[in-house]
Amino acid sequence: MERAIFARLMCALLFGAGLLALATGCDTDISGEAFENQPPDTQLSVRDTSLVDNLTNAERLSSTVFVSWTGSDPDGFVAAFEMRFFNEGFSPAPEDGWTRTTRNDTLVLLPIPRGDRDANVIFEVRAIDNEDAKDPQPARTVFPIQNAPPTIRFSSFDLPPDTTFHIFSFAWIADDPEGPTNLDRIEVSFNDSTTFTALPADAEFVTFIGDIDRNNPGQTTTDAEVFIGRALQRANITVPGLRLDADNIFYLRAVDATDTTSTRQDFSWHVKKSKSNVLFVNDHRKASSLTVQNYHMRILRDFLPPEIDVDVWTITEPFVTGNVGNVPRSSALPPNADPTIRRQMASWEYIYWISTNTVNAVGGNNLPFMAGTLDAFFDQGGKMMVHTPVTQPRNPEDNLGNPAILLLPLSELFIRPDSLQRMELGRGAAVTAVGSLPGVAEPLPDLVSDNFYINELPYFATGANTLPLYEADYVYLTRFGNRGSWDSPRTIASISADRRIGLFGLPLVNEISGVPLLSGADGDPDAAARTVQLMLESLGFPKR
Repeated sequence: MERAIFARLMCALLFGAGLLALATGCDTDISGEAFENQPPDTQLSVRDTSLVDNLTNAERLSSTVFVSWTGSDPDGFVAAFEMRFFNEGFSPAPEDGWTRTTRNDTLVLLPIPRGDRDANVIFEVRAIDNEDAKDPQPARTVFPIQNAPPTIRFSSFDLPPDTTFHIFSFAWIADDPEGPTNLDRIEVSFNDSTTFTALPADAEFVTFIGDIDRNNPGQTTTDAEVFIGRALQRANITVPGLRLDADNIFYLRAVDATDTTSTRQDFSWHVKKSKSNVLFVNDHRKASSLTVQNYHMRILRDFLPPEIDVDVWTITEPFVTGNVGNVPRSSALPPNADPTIRRQMASWEYIYWISTNTVNAVGGNNLPFMAGTLDAFFDQGGKMMVHTPVTQPRNPEDNLGNPAILLLPLSELFIRPDSLQRMELGRGAAVTAVGSLPGVAEPLPDLVSDNFYINELPYFATGANTLPLYEADYVYLTRFGNRGSWDSPRTIASISADRRIGLFGLPLVNEISGVPLLSGADGDPDAAARTVQLMLESLGFPKR
């Protein structure tokens, strides 16, 4: 048909060019039949029609194979190919299961029936020419394949720190060469590389919560309940063998539908046992942190009943020098606060927190990182006492929305105007009680500064839910050398009206010598410590 049409077109062209003599032979009397379109031919790069007899079971191929092919057409050109594959013993209909492609090679995942370790898979490919004719005898071979083991690795972005309490999270990435549906389960274990507990195959982030008996000092091991996902979905699975106040090894592996296991992974870390419902957080990020901790621990222990054994959580390193930026938060924290920190902090009822800084920057400081997850702690009635200096933000714009500022009983930070060189609270300056503590009969003592404060600033404490407790006699120094008494703000200590969180904004102790920096206006060296204990009483900390 095409040849007849071509002949007529040539006659028309010759006549239109004026070549009448040559065109006299062009008429409609051409006889004969046009050649029928011939189908294309297809060749696989694998010439054997079956590789089954060529390979032993030990030499079987992986289920992912690279296949290439070519095609030719005697009277046109190859426009595309179609391929399909199916397990030996299955006979699809002639036109079923084909996938069209313009490529002449592919990396293909061949199917292994679920639960089988190997399979013989038929692969067929056929060329399609420019008139949509298909090779009636597709190129074909049989691939002998075997199941490949799954793989698994820890997600480095969600590994726990070197030391945790009894609540911690792990994340991992599992894969199977035969596809995700061939992955049967994830298996985990604490300190036992031979006995595993099965988790669902799609579990990728898991939080473990150890069963702690705080009334049993002899408890050294426990089971850990499994919660899957960042929403903490209870899996109704427990994993035995978690060691308390000891080093642990977490074992992890993936298992496919044929019970083939991945290479085993492991992670080592230390687990501390929680001993009470009171937590002391040392967030004083200097080498002198132990001196400051000892001072505050004496205040806390002298107030609490003697039978309470305070838990201590140290989140001081890496240390911070000065009011510098770009400091990472503590390496003792997990990479993500939610859900691990949220659930961990809710396991205590009372928190006593000391810090070198919480309000001068969102990034790098520890309390801003965790503040947004303390809702569960407060929702169950938790109470918190915070000692942190209130300092000038490094960049006020970068500090907008700081969760620690929203958490603490203050309404607004004081941003020192450019006209001021500094604010001073000198030795002998009055630190005067301006409010009474709700629920406490004993009045707060007036204090006096035994230190020269220049970095620690007062803050605004207004609003219905913020009760100012102390104001300090700050002096300002302008860039022109003028001095004077500062009027507002002057607050350096406050408590929330709902009595859930207290704040003292001046350091109470010399971090090198351990000498108190505030004393009573009457000369009592223990007046500042007594002030803190009265605040603890108002907050509802257990009292001896």
